[in-house]
Amino acid sequence: MALYPLPLNLRVVFFYNIASLTLWCCCLGRFLVLLPLVGRRFLPAGIADFFHVVAILPLAGFLVVRLFGNARSLAGVSGLWSLFNGLRLVWLCYVVIYPHPKIAKHTSYSFLIVGWCAQNIIDLAYHAFRLKTRSSPWALFALHYNHFYMTFFISFASEICLVFLSLAFVRNSVLERALQACFLLYVPLGYFSFTHLRRRKDVKYTQYLAKKAQARGLGPSAVRPATSLGPSILQ
Repeated sequence: MALYPLPLNLRVVFFYNIASLTLWCCCLGRFLVLLPLVGRRFLPAGIADFFHVVAILPLAGFLVVRLFGNARSLAGVSGLWSLFNGLRLVWLCYVVIYPHPKIAKHTSYSFLIVGWCAQNIIDLAYHAFRLKTRSSPWALFALHYNHFYMTFFISFASEICLVFLSLAFVRNSVLERALQACFLLYVPLGYFSFTHLRRRKDVKYTQYLAKKAQARGLGPSAVRPATSLGPSILQ
């Protein structure tokens, strides 16, 4: 697998990918060490501060790619998704969890760490490979476009549970109305997020498999077709 020289602006993006990948791996490793030792109730004392700082990285990554990377990669829905994803992580950590640390003792916080770490480790490793080698290992390529079938539901269930738990600490305040609105919006936003990930997988992954099968002379029938998401989604 050849390594290609990068211009200065893409070196900045590559450095961000590697640094972020390292920090997310450290976060997951710290979680795996602490959880058996102290249990979920004492886990936040050993990981929460570090985890919440690392959660800022996706939003920082959006800005890095916007300034130094390929701006076309953040055009349209992809750019909105990246920005929404980064803002969501920061909002959940510093608006929902940080002011009410007791909710971090709930089991859903542990699942949140696992879901976010797994998602970002896979995605950052894939983008780092693609940037430096213009390719990626097949297993990493498949994981990048399919891990959401597991990580999305783990993260979604954990996030909505933590938002619900935080409502008990903001009764009779302005923040209560805001969190209630966010709680109600989670289901439609989750639907659109999952739809976007399914569409991305169908466009990037399933179509690639179909072209690869055709190139080998197997024909498109050799690849299982993507599940239809409706005409307005697949355009």
